Amino acid sequence: MQSKGFDATARQLIVGLPLFMGAIEYVLRVALKQPGKDDFFPISLVASSVSLNLALTILPGDHRDGSSRWISSARIGRAVLIANMGIFASLIGLLLWIYLLVASFSEEVRAILSMHPLRDASAYYIFSILLNEWKAWTSR
Repeated sequence: MQSKGFDATARQLIVGLPLFMGAIEYVLRVALKQPGKDDFFPISLVASSVSLNLALTILPGDHRDGSSRWISSARIGRAVLIANMGIFASLIGLLLWIYLLVASFSEEVRAILSMHPLRDASAYYIFSILLNEWKAWTSR
């Protein structure tokens, strides 16, 4: 994970991962004749955002390999804050993902909470990207 090309590849996959997951889910829903064919993309968007947030919990390499004595305490504090935010954002995303998945199969569940799946999933996805960009800026 310390290779030079990892950051560039990961940033390109941030956009491609939800599209790939959404396409697979859509094909499976159509093939299995499941309800909620229009709800495929928000679920995939949230699932890929959870994986992005889990990646935030890994501290940068210079914080882990013992050379952290030369790094400012403010920078270490920001890295720890971002890791903690990644944990809580993942937990919130997991709850959102479960709700969206169950609501896509059941109208009764959808009636419990009035949510806009695409808007809420997009907001969560944008929040995840911003956290990842903040982490990239902090680790420089």
